Amino acid sequence: MTSSSASLMAEVYPGVEIRKDLGEHGTLLSIDKARRVLGYEPRHSWRDHVDQL
Repeated sequence: MTSSSASLMAEVYPGVEIRKDLGEHGTLLSIDKARRVLGYEPRHSWRDHVDQL
């Protein structure tokens, strides 16, 4: 996606409250609980494996 996460939220889910900063291309699916409970931290980003437009 070249659109920002906030733009996608506004387009697809208008009126839904955004409760935290999404950053430019932050995930719309939270992994906060996996981080907290399991100590999970992603090692790779899909952006590193896909050609940029």
